[in-house]
Amino acid sequence: MNKIDKRETAILLSKLDEEINLKCMELKEKQKEIKQKNLFFISCLSIIVLFILQMFFSLFNMNYIITMLIYQFIALILIVPIILNKKGGAV
Repeated sequence: MNKIDKRETAILLSKLDEEINLKCMELKEKQKEIKQKNLFFISCLSIIVLFILQMFFSLFNMNYIITMLIYQFIALILIVPIILNKKGGAV
């Protein structure tokens, strides 16, 4: 077996250090995107469930409809650019 040279190992690790940091940043970004996507879908689902519950229990009111529409509008404004950015601008 070859003897492990500490100097060569240190040089190799220093070369790989930048790649390791880049991969860590990519993984953190991916986790952040997954959390944002989950939060978005949970919030949309909760809006729909609350809407259905209001209809089922006859507690329907216009304030909720306006709130729901504003929420959906804001969510679309924030999410559509992210979706288009991921797919390279192609629809």
